[in-house]
Amino acid sequence: MSEGYVIDAFGARWSLDTDALGPVDAVRLRLLWERCRIPDAGAGDVGVEPFVVTDSDPYAVSRAITLASLQRQRGSAVLLHAAGLSRGERAIALVGRSGAGKSTAARVLGQHFGYLTDETVAIEGDGRVAPYPKPISIITDPDAPWDKGEWSPDELGLRKASEPAYLTGLVVLERDPERTAPELVELPIIDALLAVIAQSSSLPALDRPLHRLAEALSGSGGPYLLHYSEIDGCIDLIGALLAGDKDSKRDPWTSTPPDPDPTVQGGEFGTDTPIVRAPWRDAVHGEGGTLILVDETPVRLGPIGEILWGIAAVPVSRDDAYAAVVAELGPHPDAARAVDDGIAQLVDLGLLRTT
Repeated sequence: MSEGYVIDAFGARWSLDTDALGPVDAVRLRLLWERCRIPDAGAGDVGVEPFVVTDSDPYAVSRAITLASLQRQRGSAVLLHAAGLSRGERAIALVGRSGAGKSTAARVLGQHFGYLTDETVAIEGDGRVAPYPKPISIITDPDAPWDKGEWSPDELGLRKASEPAYLTGLVVLERDPERTAPELVELPIIDALLAVIAQSSSLPALDRPLHRLAEALSGSGGPYLLHYSEIDGCIDLIGALLAGDKDSKRDPWTSTPPDPDPTVQGGEFGTDTPIVRAPWRDAVHGEGGTLILVDETPVRLGPIGEILWGIAAVPVSRDDAYAAVVAELGPHPDAARAVDDGIAQLVDLGLLRTT
């Protein structure tokens, strides 16, 4: 097994070295990772790196392989902490929040749809999802949620995914035990971006990261939010999404690439001091407002912030900024103070600077 057992973890290939394990543990590990094995690959092949297994705990091995693969694939794909399912060439990603379990979703729904992964959805530049059908991690003791067991996809009866599969939708899972019927609803793009960024890896390492992520989220009229009590009641909803039967008319989103040559220098802020945009990594505008990536920090703008950042593509005075806000939002007794506060806040956040 040490010389010829090569696995592919969403594009990162490893030759597993299990010399430190006993024969029983080594055989068990091979059974668990069989879906990820590349039969015709060898340890000396180009792109294959050694992975020395020293821990007999399959869950610890699974985490170690995933973390090592995330490091190798950094900057090459959109990497989401999500479950992946497919039907034919169509794939969806399921991102959990509010106690929703993506591994449980993968284990249940994977008996009806192709199982891509329960851990990491890697989206290539052309939208293809690099498969990672690793063993499923399942909590064995509710009082010890970090103590998980591992079962192979074959042991759990999960369907094999067809290749290639391309991401055509993203669903944010929100479990509510009190809910009587599941419901799949449209989620504003900015809300979805914030939810998914928290479940992504190395996103700022990509070129135009917010734009690429928004493209991934908005397939099939998405993104979507799935309200449910038990995931086995959602088979028809997920099936319709994978079949492309979901009809939606969403407002389009746009993005603003960074200025490749910012030349305006900073200075002290005053009443008549012109303001202009500070350097940014990427920006997306759509349902739910505007999200801007400053260095590695996403910042969501409110109504006044959107107007100020929008007009500050070129240097503008405080009076021009005030006039633009009033023209867009209407007069208000505290408009002048609100604009001053908005400018100061955006300067503090690194979104604007004075000239």
